[in-house]
Amino acid sequence: MKKINKLGLSLLVTLLFVSCMDLDINTDPDSLSSSSGNLAARLPGMQFWMGHTHQTTGFFTAMINQQITLSNRGADRYGSLAEWTAANATASTYPYQAFFVGAAGTFADVYAMAEKEGASHYMGVVKLFRAMGFMVMLDVYGEMPYTEALGVEINPVYDDGKTIFNGALAELDEAIALLKQPQQGGAKTLKEGDAWNSGDVNKWIKLAYGMKARYLNNLSKKSDLYNPTAILEALNNAPQSNADNTVINHEYANGAVSDNLWGDDIKTNYTYIWLLNWSRVYYPTKWYVDLLTDFDGKGIVDPRANKLVPSAQIKGGTEWFRTPGVDMRTDIRTGTNWRGPGVYDAATKKWTVTATTDSTVISLQTKGIHSPSYRDVAEDGTILNTGTFYVRPDAPTHLLCYPEMCFIKAEVLFRQGQTGPAFTAYQEGIKAHIDLLNEKLATYSAGGNIAKEPITVADRDAYLSSAAVGTAADLTLGKIMQQKFIALSFSNQNWNDMRRLDYSPAIYRGWAEPYERTSNSNDKKWIPAGKQYRRLGYVSHEYNYNNANLAASHPHALLDDIRSFPVWWDSPTDDYKQ
Repeated sequence: MKKINKLGLSLLVTLLFVSCMDLDINTDPDSLSSSSGNLAARLPGMQFWMGHTHQTTGFFTAMINQQITLSNRGADRYGSLAEWTAANATASTYPYQAFFVGAAGTFADVYAMAEKEGASHYMGVVKLFRAMGFMVMLDVYGEMPYTEALGVEINPVYDDGKTIFNGALAELDEAIALLKQPQQGGAKTLKEGDAWNSGDVNKWIKLAYGMKARYLNNLSKKSDLYNPTAILEALNNAPQSNADNTVINHEYANGAVSDNLWGDDIKTNYTYIWLLNWSRVYYPTKWYVDLLTDFDGKGIVDPRANKLVPSAQIKGGTEWFRTPGVDMRTDIRTGTNWRGPGVYDAATKKWTVTATTDSTVISLQTKGIHSPSYRDVAEDGTILNTGTFYVRPDAPTHLLCYPEMCFIKAEVLFRQGQTGPAFTAYQEGIKAHIDLLNEKLATYSAGGNIAKEPITVADRDAYLSSAAVGTAADLTLGKIMQQKFIALSFSNQNWNDMRRLDYSPAIYRGWAEPYERTSNSNDKKWIPAGKQYRRLGYVSHEYNYNNANLAASHPHALLDDIRSFPVWWDSPTDDYKQ
């Protein structure tokens, strides 16, 4: 991969500036310009970068919220996310680059083209992308240029979180209105360029309403703004079943077509691409594994466990071993006892499957990406790593789906004391997520790989009626949020939820700050004792090229501990910078 760590803001500003200029020159028909091409040709590129914006953010924050971790510690900038060291530039660049450099620089041109053509649906998509992208910027950075962004201003001022949030919501409403508006005759239809929803305008409208429900629900700390009625109204117009989902489908083209910024395969699953990044090896945490094997302390294995947690065949392929995950509450990452399910003999070029212990961990990576020293299938056919559903080259990206809507509804109703309807929505969310996984699992030829076999209806229904799922009488907010966490694996919304619920172990059963957080005094300069990981650090481009406006955006903007300060929606009041 060719990840860009230092892309000058001057280049970004130049790109955005040129995109907004009205150049009165003759156009070479053989050369591309900011206004060349047609709408159908421009949309897939925007979708690619918006998908990256969404999923790279979810990937990085999955280390903060302890869905996944790495074998290496703070010397590695990604490893520092998992231990809450939060060193400078830790993973902060990529969401910013994917949105501003990859996607947002084209918004003004595409919107103008669509407006001229009378293609209101394309205009609506651009408005939706703006809302989605700026909301991600707010989620991870807190403050960001918004009102002066994407224009001719070389040093745009920063807006506070409230301005960004309200602006993004307003743009979502504009997107909905435009998507509902009939297009003029002859205008390009979404079907001609849409790689997400195949031109189904109703799905786009449901996507916009689903985002609105998601964002409004993030205001749960703000008693003066949290509006259950508005959330439920948005949910009534959001996805009503898995048939309404916005799912990005991927395929493994082995680099046949790559993007022009990072050199990544444009058809491959985004999370898979990021797990291939350099030589890092990623693992599920014990906490995440426990969600799927011991939910609510009932010792009942979720039928999704084999799909989401890597396993290996042992004892000559006669038994399965599921990784216990990495216990982030212990010092395991400070030691050297890291091993997978087998030992590779370079001389014979064969694997020997070893005995397993509680310290044996199996990584998320498959497909021999560290080949030949790492394999997922031995020469004798023994499966050494089943992989995991969301981290395959052809795995779908669940951008916004019905299960999430169910869990939002369950939370809202539970907060209102309507435990019966809340339980119905909670149970429906679990069922819908299992069914959603099955949509992809049904396309595989499993070949003995338990991670690729569909979940049977009998297993699904048995789990739904089990003590792990429980009844309306024992429903808790914690059970709703933990099941939502499973359904939203690798989504930034999981970090949003954890922050607005203050990482509460009463909500997230068994969750605790990482061991290194309490053992390494150096960690405290980034996130002082008694505080928590609340945002990423600012991007180096902003430090280097927009420093004065960055410094004015927050009293701690240039200080190490900025990562411990909440973003606007994560604070009960507007006085969130204190």
